Amino acid sequence: MPTTPQSVGPTLTNVTQMGRQVVKFGLVGLVVLMVGRVSINAFIAYWKATHPPPPPPPTVGFGALPTLQFPDGSEDNPISYRLETADGRLPEFGDRAKVFFMPKAASSLLDDQRARSIASEFGFLFDPEILSNERYRWTKSEPLQSTLELNTRNHHFEMTTDYLSRPELLLGSSVPTTFKAVDTVKNWMKGARLLPSDVATASGEVVYMKAIGGELEEAVSPSDADYLQVDLFRTPIDNRYRMYSPEGLTGVISAVISGSFRADDSIVEIASYYSPVDYSQVHTYPIRTSQEAWQVLQAGEGYIAHPAANETAVIRSVSLGYYDDFEEQEYLQPIYVFSNPEDGFLGFVSAVDPEFIQSTR
Repeated sequence: MPTTPQSVGPTLTNVTQMGRQVVKFGLVGLVVLMVGRVSINAFIAYWKATHPPPPPPPTVGFGALPTLQFPDGSEDNPISYRLETADGRLPEFGDRAKVFFMPKAASSLLDDQRARSIASEFGFLFDPEILSNERYRWTKSEPLQSTLELNTRNHHFEMTTDYLSRPELLLGSSVPTTFKAVDTVKNWMKGARLLPSDVATASGEVVYMKAIGGELEEAVSPSDADYLQVDLFRTPIDNRYRMYSPEGLTGVISAVISGSFRADDSIVEIASYYSPVDYSQVHTYPIRTSQEAWQVLQAGEGYIAHPAANETAVIRSVSLGYYDDFEEQEYLQPIYVFSNPEDGFLGFVSAVDPEFIQSTR
């Protein structure tokens, strides 16, 4: 009898069903892969954002730094301190700050010639009195009795006059505008080629002053002022951290302007203790926390640039700045600044971690 034929392969129906299953699961797998990839990338981005890699350590390229040479002001230390910032807390400033190299001026055979040229630009035309190998003194009598002392090597100088003993200067005089006063000082320095670029671009600060009993005191209002004090600082580091001098808010270039004279003669007193900074030679250093600096200040180990009005110093503001000494220094270093604008209190604490400061013992 005849036999029934046996199936030897998949039928068209089987192939069609199998193809549909492959397409179905293939699409599902593709969607899973796409969603999974997006999810994984999102998770990786989230993880990196919440767990950033630690920054490289501070470079500390200058080695141990010299201790900042603050003037002796221990008698100005308050008996106690009280923190009254806006939120009642100390701000945080990160774990490091920049330190810049300050090259020291070298002596030259041309120092004498350059010093005489500077004096001539300032109106001192006669031969100087030689006080030492590096210090000259000039005098003149017009328009005021004036004295100029200049360091021939680094060009630090002080020019003083007898303006405070000349009450006639106050008759009918009117102080110039703040912009004009700053511009006058910059042009005066520029004429002697002593206006550095990092000061030329700074805005300058002006205080209205009044002559009382042969001394200058801050005037209660611009209309009450007899003179203007102009202070020039370097441009703030990173346009954020301003400079402070041993006298706090007195600039490394500071002048007094009178309204009784015109142009250069209106500068009746000026001093410059500017030393150059090599901004290309910079390294980062670990800094102590603001809490540690606060403890140093409370222990009486900070420097008081301007004392408090009372025995208890109330601190309204804490910031990071840079100390620009009147004396030559090797490096421009950061400081913590504790202040109270209401009574003028100003205190400094070195910001660099003491581990990276040379021992003074």
